[in-house]
Parts: sequence; structure tokens; C-alpha cells
Amino acid sequence: PFCLLGMRKEKTNRSAKFIVVFIAAIMIFSVFGVIFFGFKQPGDTIKYNDKLFTRKDTKWSTPINKKEALFDYFPTEVEEINISGDIASRLSNKVEIDATYDYNGTFAKSIALSLYDLNQMLNFHFDIYLRAGFTTNTSYKVPVITCKNATSFIPVIYFKESNNTQIYKEDDCIIAEAKSGQDFIRIKDRLLYYLFGII
Repeated sequence: PFCLLGMRKEKTNRSAKFIVVFIAAIMIFSVFGVIFFGFKQPGDTIKYNDKLFTRKDTKWSTPINKKEALFDYFPTEVEEINISGDIASRLSNKVEIDATYDYNGTFAKSIALSLYDLNQMLNFHFDIYLRAGFTTNTSYKVPVITCKNATSFIPVIYFKESNNTQIYKEDDCIIAEAKSGQDFIRIKDRLLYYLFGII
């Protein structure tokens, strides 16, 4: 009887050890899987009209003319932002576009980030140089740009804090108004989707 009892204990111990090792192996391989392959969740790829968007880190990616275009927001998240109809003609086929904002504004950091991304995309896809400035003089070597500088050859986009989030035109100046830092990033995407003809 003592021998049988010892054998049962040994089998129970072996089973317990096997289960612990098995669970540990699953956890380790899961970690390696995430490191090498990332999280793959349903819905990582979504179609909008005729474009296929893929989630890439924190961005949405879609090919446009065999080049990758990256956005912070999916089209349905920005399509309700009003944009007047002839802005594309003001911005397309330009060598340079000027952009400006208030240096001491509440959302200056979000605007600066939006302008950086906008410049990357305009340069990469349209060979357009985006020159950024401030609406007033500062201690930085940055040009002073206002809507008064806008011409038909070099339009100005004025990123302006407002109670509304919209994009409209005043002569050759394009006013991009937003009521939060995130809305300025949404406005950047809305402008790009508009120029690409996606929305």
C-alpha cells in the first residue's frame, strides 16, 4: 500500500509539473509571437470607398500612386469636417505652400506636429514644399506669415484656434479652424484626404 501511495504521489507531482511547464511554454511563445509578429486583430484592414487601409502602429496606411500614404485618423473620423469646394484648386500644382499659426496659442504643439506631417506628405506625394511660420515676430528664425502674404502662386494656410472645426477660404488664404489639439491633427488628415480625392 505504501508503494502504491508513493507511485500515485509521484504521478500527481509529474502531472502538476507538466501542466506548469506547458503553461509557461505557452506564455513564453506568446510573448515571442507578439515581439516578432505583433498583435493581429480582426479589422486591422478596412476598406473605404475603393481604398484599402491597413493599421500600422498608430497610423492608417494606404497606397496612393504606388507610394505609401499615412494618416492619424481613418476617413470616417474626419469626413464630417466642412471644407469649401475650391480649396483643392488653390493647393494643387503649387511649388510652395505657406502655413502659419499663433506661436503662443494653446494648441501650438499640436499644430506644429500637424504641419510636420503635412509637409512630409505634400513633399513626398506632390513635390510641394511647405514653409511654416508664425503670425507674429518671435526670437526664433522663423518667417512671419499672415493671410496678407497669400497669393494665387503661394497660398497660405492659417491654422487658427476657434470654437468650430472647419476649413474655408478667404481670397487666397485658407483658414483651418479647430477647437482642440486633436482637431488640428484631424484637420491635417481632412486636408490630405481632400487633396488625394479620397473624401
